[in-house]
Amino acid sequence: MTAEPLDLFGNELTSARHVPTGRPPVNDMNLIEKVLHIAENSGYALVGPAERVYRIVANATIETASADETDAVHQLLDSKWLTKGGTHTYTCYGHTGPGNSVLVPRATKEKARKWRSLAAHPITASQQRKVS
Repeated sequence: MTAEPLDLFGNELTSARHVPTGRPPVNDMNLIEKVLHIAENSGYALVGPAERVYRIVANATIETASADETDAVHQLLDSKWLTKGGTHTYTCYGHTGPGNSVLVPRATKEKARKWRSLAAHPITASQQRKVS
């Protein structure tokens, strides 16, 4: 019997269980910020049983997202930074069919706003507190 890892209060850590997705983790913060920006402004759609990622370019018109964007969107969905929305009808290169929208939760929007603010006003060496 394997013992599950426990937190400070003796509760099981459910987030400690890692489910392999077959995709390498995305560690590029610029890409994550770009994907969150696109998700907030124009949006993404998931199409088909494989949930292929498409970028929304107009009202209900979509185009294929790049491979790095696709990996980042799926990683953000897996970590609950993005959520899967309702079913809508999209048009892609003359073909029309159903797909799910990708939603940006309020907590994610607030975190992204803080990151943008920190990036616009970085802490300089003179502002850092000296530790003695």
